[in-house]
Amino acid sequence: MRGAYAAHMMRAAIAVSSVVLGLVLPAVAGDALPPVDAAKVAREIRPRHEVPALVCAVVTKEGVHAIGADGVRRAGGDAAVTGDDRIHLGSCTKAFTATLAAVFVAEGAMRWDTTVGETVALSLPDIDPAWRAVTLEQLLRHRGGVPTAPDPKAWAAAFGCGDSPKACRTAFVEAALAKSPVGIGTFAYSNQGYAIAGRMIEIAAGDTKDYETLLAERVLAPLGITRFGFGVPTKADAASPAGHTEQGAPREIDNPNAIAPAGTLYMPLSEWAKFVAFHLGAKAPAALEGAARELPKLHARAKDSPFEALGWMTGTRPWGGAVLTHAGSNTMWYCVAWLAPEKGFAVLAATNQGGDAAEGACDEACAAMIQAVVKPAAKPE
Repeated sequence: MRGAYAAHMMRAAIAVSSVVLGLVLPAVAGDALPPVDAAKVAREIRPRHEVPALVCAVVTKEGVHAIGADGVRRAGGDAAVTGDDRIHLGSCTKAFTATLAAVFVAEGAMRWDTTVGETVALSLPDIDPAWRAVTLEQLLRHRGGVPTAPDPKAWAAAFGCGDSPKACRTAFVEAALAKSPVGIGTFAYSNQGYAIAGRMIEIAAGDTKDYETLLAERVLAPLGITRFGFGVPTKADAASPAGHTEQGAPREIDNPNAIAPAGTLYMPLSEWAKFVAFHLGAKAPAALEGAARELPKLHARAKDSPFEALGWMTGTRPWGGAVLTHAGSNTMWYCVAWLAPEKGFAVLAATNQGGDAAEGACDEACAAMIQAVVKPAAKPE
C-alpha cells in the first residue's frame, strides 16, 4: 500500500540517519573499508525483534565485503539460515525491472519516453486516450496515473490466473488500462504501473518472451546471478527459508505472477549483492555496458521531487552523500537496501517474516553496518 510504504521509508530514513548522525565515511572506500562482522550484527539484532532469521551484508564494487546470518529457515525448526539461502526481494524487484528497461533503451528498442500508446495500447483501441501519452519513465517513477490499489475483480482474476505469466500479465494490464488514469505526473506508488512497464518491455523486445525470461537473459545471467526465481522460494527448493506472517506463522504464498516486474523475484543475498555492485559502479560485463551508461538516469531523482528515481528511492545522508534505497515485502518477507554510490558501498538486510518487527530488525541491521564502516568526524586540532 502506498501509505504503508511511504511510512516505512520515513521510519527507515530516521532510523538509519539517527544512528550515524555526526559520523562521516573515512577516506578509504570499496574493499578498503574496515572489516565488518555481519554475523555478529545479525546475531545481536535478530533476537531483539523475535524474527525467525536475519541476513545482512555490506557490498562494495568488488562484491560482498561482509555477510552474516542468524536464525532458522522455519519457525520451530533447527535448520540454520545462511547468506546463500534464497530470500524474497518483494518490491526491491523494481530496480531490476528499471535496469532491464535500461538495457533496451541503450539498444534503441525503447526510449525513456516510449509511450503506452506506442506499445500496449496498439491492441487496445478503446482505452481512455489519456493513457496513450503515459511514458515508460513516468511508470517507473510511479507518476503514470496508475492507481495504487488495483481493481478488486482484476486482482482476484490475477491470483486465479493459471495461464502463462505473460498471458496473466497481459490480462491484468488490460484490466488496469480499462480504467481512466488518475493524476498523471503525480507520485502514487503503484505495483500496477510496474506491471504495465513490464508489459511494455515484453512488446519492445518482440513479444516472444516473457518478462521473467528477458530479465534472466539480459540482466541476471550477465551478472552471474544463477540462483533466482519468481514466487515462493520453497517451491524451487524445499530447503529454502519459508516466509512467515507478522505473527510468526510459516506461510508460503506470494503475489500473482502478473505483477512480477513489481515484486516477485527471489535470490540469495550473496547474489543480490552482484546486482547492487553493478549499481555501485562495478565494471559492467559486455552485455550490460549500455545499461551501465544509463545508471545516471536510473539514479537521478525527479526534477520536482527529492524522493523517487527509476526503480529506487533517493535521499542525501551525511554518511553516504546521495544515496539510493528501497524496501520490499510480500507481507511474508521483508528486505531493504541502502546504496551510497559516491562512497562505493551498500548495506542489505532481509528477514523471512513480514510486519513491523521485520522492518525494525532490517533497519537496525543496516544502521549497525553503516556505523561499522563509518568513523567519528575528526576533532579539530
